[in-house]
Amino acid sequence: MQGLVGYIIVRGFFGLFGLLPHRACVAFFGALWRLAFLIVPRLRKTAQVNLELAFPERDAAWRADILRKNAVEMGRLLADTVRLASLDATWIREHVEIPAITRFGAVAKNRGVLIATGHLGSFELLGHAIGLWGYPLAAIARRFKSPRLDRWWTELREARGNRIIDRTGAFKEMVRSISDGTSVAVLFDQNVKSNHAVFVDWFNKPAATTRAFALAAIKTEAPVFVAAMIYRGGDTYRVESVECDFASIYGDTLLSDSEKVFRITQEISDHYCRMIREFPEGWFWIHRRWKTRPEGDHSRLYR
Repeated sequence: MQGLVGYIIVRGFFGLFGLLPHRACVAFFGALWRLAFLIVPRLRKTAQVNLELAFPERDAAWRADILRKNAVEMGRLLADTVRLASLDATWIREHVEIPAITRFGAVAKNRGVLIATGHLGSFELLGHAIGLWGYPLAAIARRFKSPRLDRWWTELREARGNRIIDRTGAFKEMVRSISDGTSVAVLFDQNVKSNHAVFVDWFNKPAATTRAFALAAIKTEAPVFVAAMIYRGGDTYRVESVECDFASIYGDTLLSDSEKVFRITQEISDHYCRMIREFPEGWFWIHRRWKTRPEGDHSRLYR
């Protein structure tokens, strides 16, 4: 019963706000984000700690300004999610610039590509845009507990030819998809438990990062792109991307798999952190990115 009520509320929510002008939706969701910071102090504290860790050289006024701007960008993320079903290929080509799409298409023509991405900018729009450009991909996502809600949300995400891979048991499906020629996108920028992690520098501080991406890259020797959807003003966006060359790592017989995992994960992390530095207001600062600490490090960064 609770699942049905939740499903009705979410569907009604999307239907209602889908009728509003996009700018109004951005403003409304941005206001909700600011309200959440007021009534849930832990969110505000986590964001402040993260910004201090990522940008220790910046002063408190700069970080406070980033959080104000972050509310707008989180509002934009939610507003873009509401309108996903209404965006067609024409809209994408008129509003989303993808400089690397020709290169991506050439690389993806005969084999699956691994895309490392995360919670920067309008990340739900990223998969839709690539799918509508004619290169459908698979993406790993956590399932909702409500079957109705999960089925509806999956259909929304898959409406442009993309496919969702359940996070449970995702590794085998990642490898299978890449081997079959389907590109796979992985949100890799969140904290994971230590038994699933490799610790790499994230803004110069060790962070527990999924090993699965690098392991899939090594097993399939897939081409790798790091990508993020960045807002450029005036309801326009740009997909920032970097193509990584890991051929020398794949073929180096002197490196252990653990060393290869570390090198690959560190490089994609470096590229993604650079993208965050260039658009800091767009990242998901309320996530406790540094929660899991390396063995022997007993510091508690979040209280």
